[in-house]
Amino acid sequence: MKKDKFLTVFAIFDEDTQKLLQEHQNAIFDLGLKGTQTMGIPFHLTLGSFPVELENELKVRIKEVCAKYSSFYIPLARVNHFNNVVLFAEPEVNEELMTLHNLFDNNYANGFPYHPHATIFCGLPEEVELAKTEFTKRFIPINAKIVGIEMGEFFPTRMIISEPLQNP
Repeated sequence: MKKDKFLTVFAIFDEDTQKLLQEHQNAIFDLGLKGTQTMGIPFHLTLGSFPVELENELKVRIKEVCAKYSSFYIPLARVNHFNNVVLFAEPEVNEELMTLHNLFDNNYANGFPYHPHATIFCGLPEEVELAKTEFTKRFIPINAKIVGIEMGEFFPTRMIISEPLQNP
């Protein structure tokens, strides 16, 4: 069950990946679809969600993690969806992503099991079906780079902290 307000910690992609995913999303918008996905935040892989009372503790943890861990590559390997309501690029999970996830392993927002994904579009099943056709037609697997960790509060959206991971 989705909480009214919560914090989300997420791993952020590099600029090239951001641009490519935005092009995919724009192609879906060009079909006249608008969607219900959260706009104005970078494309990302969620690491965990938390109650708003943990904001200061999470800021400290994010800074400590980013000072210790390096950026890394992760393949965005396929198009997938959750019940034809959420359309996303699905990564091949690797050790580096799971290390970060384990440092922020909590699912306060909705209780679903962890399934890393980069959301492209959310909507009604018939809208997602159209979006899926377009996204699948355009999608080519890529080796995306995770370059930082951010935290935001939802809803309404408020970005709180953005920290770069170390360069290897």
